[in-house]
Amino acid sequence: MELTVLVDNNTHSGNCLLPEHGLSFYVEEENHKLLFDCGSTDAFIKNAHKMQIELEQVTDVILSHSHSDHIGGFLRLQSLYQNFEQIGIKFNSKTVIAHPDVFKKDEDFEDDSADENLKLSKEELDKCFNLRLTSKPFHITQKLIYLGEIPITHEIKKDYAPDEIALAYKSKDGLVIISGCSHSGVENILDHAKHVTGVDKINTIIGGLYLINRSEDEIHTLGEYLKEQNIQSIYPCHCTDLEAKIILSKYVKIEDVSTGQRYNWQ
Repeated sequence: MELTVLVDNNTHSGNCLLPEHGLSFYVEEENHKLLFDCGSTDAFIKNAHKMQIELEQVTDVILSHSHSDHIGGFLRLQSLYQNFEQIGIKFNSKTVIAHPDVFKKDEDFEDDSADENLKLSKEELDKCFNLRLTSKPFHITQKLIYLGEIPITHEIKKDYAPDEIALAYKSKDGLVIISGCSHSGVENILDHAKHVTGVDKINTIIGGLYLINRSEDEIHTLGEYLKEQNIQSIYPCHCTDLEAKIILSKYVKIEDVSTGQRYNWQ
């Protein structure tokens, strides 16, 4: 599996790619080419073009949850595909995979950046995409699994997103977990991934860990949990601040993540 960071809060100097408060990954596994989230704007589209990633070849679009820093760019993607059609560029049909509640407005989540014009409509999307909306786990490929809704067994401190999902990849060294924001709690996501896949070893986590302005005690508790899981490394990005990364580095190896980077797992 190869994962490319199309957009993240950070970027490296000199790569001419756009960062933003958002997240979008491009994932290639077997014959599937997936978009995992679409960031806040069309930055992921511009970055994909600069990196020579052909978004018309995407087979599946996976939406981790309904917050605008993850789905804000989705309608820009729809417009791109409509423009392709108008000028005669042929491309395969796309499947949107998400929790059924991704279209419900979350009244408990305050998102000042949300643009009402970017709210997704199931009716409109159904005209352009194949929709697979489910809270149940299923295999996207033999090794890549959509985990569905995350059961809550560990306490969540704030901003729970009931429509949040994540992915798990069965690498030869253990599970690679791909998370959008981890509103459901990192511990809950990892426990659920092990239950769904039947694999007890977690090798890697990549994505947002929702560790912004958290107390040191909370972060240390998570660090202890990750250490107990014997995780090889984590790639925290997007909604994970520097203080959290520094504290977690005492328990597990922290890898750098920024817009434009590519990673591979066998």
